[in-house]
Amino acid sequence: MTWLNLIALSRLNEFTSIVSQVQAAEKQWRAWFDKEAPEDEPVPCGYEMTLDAFRRLLLVRCWCPDRTLQQARKYILHALGPSFIEDVLVNMESLVEESDPRTPLTGLLSMGADPTPFIEQVARRSRIDLQAISMGQGQEIHARRLIKQARIEGTWVLLQNCHLCLDYIEELFLQFSEEP
Repeated sequence: MTWLNLIALSRLNEFTSIVSQVQAAEKQWRAWFDKEAPEDEPVPCGYEMTLDAFRRLLLVRCWCPDRTLQQARKYILHALGPSFIEDVLVNMESLVEESDPRTPLTGLLSMGADPTPFIEQVARRSRIDLQAISMGQGQEIHARRLIKQARIEGTWVLLQNCHLCLDYIEELFLQFSEEP
């Protein structure tokens, strides 16, 4: 897979000779790959001097996919600034106060983040029934039922792992955006 990624990367101007350079300096590239944090180490074959943060991200993604997240954070820091990589503690109560029953709250989470306990706590404090469902194959039917019931009763539904059912999320988006 790494080799196919490098071939694809070689289509970009900055990387046209990467395949031949990796073949010629295989030990250097292997040593870079074997580092604990290759994204923090100098890149072989002079790339260290020529790559900006984004192109370095592309290379890390191709050569060391398990280190992509770490390099992506560096790119975001470089491109957008430190405020975009800091963890943000969200006040769930204020989010609820700013929302209304017809507006779903959506959270984009970083790996390992789970706001479920906070959401459950706000629901308990607000005395609102909360039903959670982990999305996956075939769960759309159950989610539709829970959402329909919640809209009637004024309760909450927490859809987890929505990345596993993007078609259904699009359906929900259209449903909520078409309603008055």
